[in-house]
Amino acid sequence: MDAFARLAPFIQDYIYNNHWKELRGIQVAACEVIFDTDANLLLSSGTASGKTEAAFLPVLTELYNHPSTSVGVLYISPLKALINDQFKRLEQLILESDIPVCKWHGDASQVKKNALIKHPAGILQITPESLESLLINKRGACLKLFGDLRYVIIDEVHHFMRDARGVQVLCLLERLQRLTGNIPRRIGLSATLGDLTSAKNWLNTGTNRDCIAPVSSEGQRSVRLFVQRFLRQGEMSGEVGDRGDREHFEYLFKMTLDKKTIIFTNSREETEFVMANLRQIAAKNKAPDVYRVHHGNVSAMLREQTEDEMKSSEEKIVTGATVTLELGMDIGSLDQVVQVGAPINVSSFAQRLGRCGRRGQIPQLLFTFVEDVQTTAADFLGPINWAFIRL
Repeated sequence: MDAFARLAPFIQDYIYNNHWKELRGIQVAACEVIFDTDANLLLSSGTASGKTEAAFLPVLTELYNHPSTSVGVLYISPLKALINDQFKRLEQLILESDIPVCKWHGDASQVKKNALIKHPAGILQITPESLESLLINKRGACLKLFGDLRYVIIDEVHHFMRDARGVQVLCLLERLQRLTGNIPRRIGLSATLGDLTSAKNWLNTGTNRDCIAPVSSEGQRSVRLFVQRFLRQGEMSGEVGDRGDREHFEYLFKMTLDKKTIIFTNSREETEFVMANLRQIAAKNKAPDVYRVHHGNVSAMLREQTEDEMKSSEEKIVTGATVTLELGMDIGSLDQVVQVGAPINVSSFAQRLGRCGRRGQIPQLLFTFVEDVQTTAADFLGPINWAFIRL
């Protein structure tokens, strides 16, 4: 029996109604692991390759065929915005089923949280911080909430593996296992994993299970990569001033004009500075204000408004962002991604590159650097951007 025939009827209807021609290779492989083994599952493939569906299609089928007596699927995400995005997608997927989904974070409905505590079922989407608060403040309710937990889906595994939040996630899952006496299967999702063995070991921690990581058949892709450098200080003349910054912003305005773009920086302050200058240049040139800002200090309402505009607006929105748009939110097709300065690490570079090139496009990434450089004729290495070389 093929993978499609094994899926729940409501999922088959969803696939038909959305005119899918076939299941992708990673989705077929995920179905085989979930249906035919007791192993954990690690899905690593490019952005927009169908990883989320690969995890949820077989898991929801299992939940449909064998309903749980508590929350059956715990989805852990590093960002509230990513939970909100996935919540909308899941709502459509489970529309014709009796499986509920609840999001749990600081901006989510308290009424729906209370309803889930009274009648735990279906899917719970949560951040590590909210899960820790739940375990501390509502420990008694957690046994009822998670007593029959079947699956834990951890999104953006690479993000958790690289800092202390990953240790926090593993500790929370261990506490849940000790509280309930139940060891649910784990499914990890990531677009950027260089070392699959380390990721499998991380995902397996405390479960005593094997981990299967199907290899995606997605072929190599072409990438358009551009680098542009601006100097605040003349290399030989000793000229000092903000000329390099002005040239940089004028260049960004020109390169993003009528192009749907995310401009990534490495700090919230830099994002605000870049976008404020682009707005000024746009006003001077009587161009429309299509410039938005998306980072952790922006209100949830404005962030969601920007996400909706990026996805559905007829205008070519240009959004300045930090890590908040680095991860796998669906914002539709982009014309390009701009990176101001060198990304913090290779993982960020791969994630940001993956934001464009969706739906068959060739990814286009533009690096811009504004530097203070004072060199002499004998200083051959002075102009080199070592942060970029290390990347």
